[in-house]
Amino acid sequence: MATSPKPLSSSAVPWEESNDIPRFGTRYRPLSFAIAGEAHRVGVAIEELATGYRSNPSHYHFLEEEHVYVLDGAMTLRLGEAALPMKAGDYVCFPAGQRVGHHFVNDGDAPCSFVIIGERNPNEVVVYPDSNKVLVRSLGRRAIFDMAAIRGYWDGEDTGLSAQALPPAVGAAPAPAGPPKPPVAADAIEWDIEGTGPRFGGRSKHLTHAAVGPNYHVGVLIESPAPGMRLAPKHYHMLEEEHALILDGEVTLLLGDERIALNPGDYVLFPAGQKVGHSFLNSGSGPCSYLMIGERNPADVCVYADSNKVQVRALNSRDDIFDMAAVRRYFDGEDTGD
Repeated sequence: MATSPKPLSSSAVPWEESNDIPRFGTRYRPLSFAIAGEAHRVGVAIEELATGYRSNPSHYHFLEEEHVYVLDGAMTLRLGEAALPMKAGDYVCFPAGQRVGHHFVNDGDAPCSFVIIGERNPNEVVVYPDSNKVLVRSLGRRAIFDMAAIRGYWDGEDTGLSAQALPPAVGAAPAPAGPPKPPVAADAIEWDIEGTGPRFGGRSKHLTHAAVGPNYHVGVLIESPAPGMRLAPKHYHMLEEEHALILDGEVTLLLGDERIALNPGDYVLFPAGQKVGHSFLNSGSGPCSYLMIGERNPADVCVYADSNKVQVRALNSRDDIFDMAAVRRYFDGEDTGD
């Protein structure tokens, strides 16, 4: 059986400084990189923003979705022209293509720590509205251009026409479609009941759905199995990457045939296609909770290892879970002429 990455304590991941610019910068623990190096599709990190600092220049992404969940302290989200306070337990999602700049400012008297989650797309385009710049990542990390330096499609080409005869340069980008999505407080989101036992049961809150509705790339939930229970059977995904960060309580990770005790601050990554079933058990006598972070792929295949079942999500049907022992051959049932 293939091995799966083991959990790690977030406190064991060394802090890294993002930069040495006087007004900007955080320190961060790159959790996903610590487990999988460059072989991860969604990055999860814990960042700490010191008092008096901004996280980074205001920006927005065209292809990558970003998420932030505040762990401790407070800070202000600058979302376009708005200044929105965020405190421990608050969550915000920045959808890909939301053309409103965002960054964080700690104007309080104590550090603020938060979980930051972001997709990784080598073709990303990032706009910095305050300085009117654009980053085109496919051209390299330093491919940042002045958006005021507009050129026409035929500028500089040997067209045989005079400059006055060439078509004009393309105008400004269209305005944002609709208002940006503000933060939500986890305490204000109602729990969904996920069964009542005896082995499976508990509750969950879907932060991303509450913040932006049904259209998102990565889902972030708070899950809380009841004592002695789990929310899901052991399973693995063929196309979706999953991550979990323990928030509180006593949690045991069931990973293949292993049972691994987890503590608050522990983190684990489940790569897509890693054929080792996993599930989380509330192994204490009181409540527990953890952030569950997962990609969303409409063509995902999910295998339930203990019961030998497979879910084929592309069928988009309630009847999409099959017995893996009911194997058919390619021409079974076909009119082959035999």
